[in-house]
Amino acid sequence: WSAIVEFTFFPPQDLSKLAVTEIMYHPPDVGLTDGDDFEFLELKNTGTNTLNLSGLRFTSGITFTFSNGAALGPGQFFVMARSASQFASKYPGATLNGIYAGRLDNAGELLTLSHPLGAGGLSVTYGERAPWPVTADGFGFSLVPKDPNANSDPDNAANWRASSLAGGSPGADDPTNTIAPVVINEV
Repeated sequence: WSAIVEFTFFPPQDLSKLAVTEIMYHPPDVGLTDGDDFEFLELKNTGTNTLNLSGLRFTSGITFTFSNGAALGPGQFFVMARSASQFASKYPGATLNGIYAGRLDNAGELLTLSHPLGAGGLSVTYGERAPWPVTADGFGFSLVPKDPNANSDPDNAANWRASSLAGGSPGADDPTNTIAPVVINEV
């Protein structure tokens, strides 16, 4: 007989269908409450298979590790926030899946989600200045991909837009913006 040995296995899986679908990085202050307390980050499984998130962790930007058994079904969202109480007060009824440590940088930064074995992962770099949507920088809007189901180059500002609604839409696809763009054709 030998001693009991425990080991955690991380089966290989394709994480290419896991996408960052909303970044609320610089919400405005509300009264005496610092706007950073209303930050959130949203992930979505854009594929057709359930993703095992066990052990995945953010290694740059924020600090968060997915617990063993964490899974994300096809089309499902995983929303993380900086403050559970402030998130609940601003988004009653929205599901909050986790609390991260740290904060999203208001000047933009690299967010990296890493696999426990170092293989594959997810990263996105966002910014605060044009060509990034400027209304996401302190004006109450979040960053959302123009196509939430196929953001093939998340580091490219051209693939992002400001949320349609102030406050964003945590835990759901952002509605299509129905406001026509303003075009200046004469000065």
